[in-house]
Amino acid sequence: MVPRSRPSPLLAVFAVVVALSLSGPVSGTDSRSPLRIGVVLSIGGLQDHSYNDATYAGIQNLRQRPGCLVDMVEPGDASAIEPALEHFARQGHDLIVGVGIFANAPLRRVAERHPDKAFALFDSVVTLPNVLSILFNEEEGSFYAGAVAGLLTRSNTVGFLGGMVSPVIKGFENGFQKGVAFVNPQATVLVRYAGDTPAAFNSPESGTRLGRELAEAGADLIYHAAGRTGLGLIQAARQGRFLVIGVDADQSALAPGKVAASMVKRLDVALDRAFRAVADGRFKGGVLTLGLADAGVELVFSRFNKDRFTPLVQDRLREVEAFLLHK
Repeated sequence: MVPRSRPSPLLAVFAVVVALSLSGPVSGTDSRSPLRIGVVLSIGGLQDHSYNDATYAGIQNLRQRPGCLVDMVEPGDASAIEPALEHFARQGHDLIVGVGIFANAPLRRVAERHPDKAFALFDSVVTLPNVLSILFNEEEGSFYAGAVAGLLTRSNTVGFLGGMVSPVIKGFENGFQKGVAFVNPQATVLVRYAGDTPAAFNSPESGTRLGRELAEAGADLIYHAAGRTGLGLIQAARQGRFLVIGVDADQSALAPGKVAASMVKRLDVALDRAFRAVADGRFKGGVLTLGLADAGVELVFSRFNKDRFTPLVQDRLREVEAFLLHK
């Protein structure tokens, strides 16, 4: 997929704000006014079939709730995040949400300027009394993905494609490595990263090139944590002889038969948890980590690859899930 052209950061802050009218009161809030939520997506934008689209699904769910008004900004790049957060704070939103690691420093600054406002940050941590940081146990979910790769590989060589080198993506890689080794100690894991800047999450061309490179080195199944860059990997899989494990959202429909499974981060669950905390009057700062047991992460298997998930593979995966839930 070719990246869409982007407006300038300043225009992006205000040009893509979407609002929904209220339709009734929210429990725990003043019945005369809606609960207003402002969400600033991560870079890369909508139609990434991954992180931002998963967040948008949560936004759409909230918009179905009586008395909940949700505004959204799709930033053109990282520099547009802080102005968007500041805009929501000044507009009097009850909850202001930043999505992803690139929102960390901008949200910290805005939250410090507005200590009376409630903020939520997904996939990163800001330690302020008015910020709820919600993390996903991506290492746990990636362990599960690694187990799938280790069981399905026929070449005993699998690959990992990361976007930007960062602690969060390293968590994906570490979990994947451990999951592969847990079920198949003989397997080799090849690792590639698209870069060390935010652009590494928004380069389908790099994903295609690195995917082919991993396949040529012997990988017959590649797991990615690379945002829109991963779309290039999936595109390469269409012509290649390897399978992909997608990330953040179910990506199986992007290349039927080529995406065996997807490790889904339930950003909709995180958004709902933050909303409920404010709506019920129990919001407080801190860190909340969502894993398999909390429905915060899950592995979704492709209906197009049922033949790969034999009864033996399914039995082994149930053992892996039990291990993760009770370790």
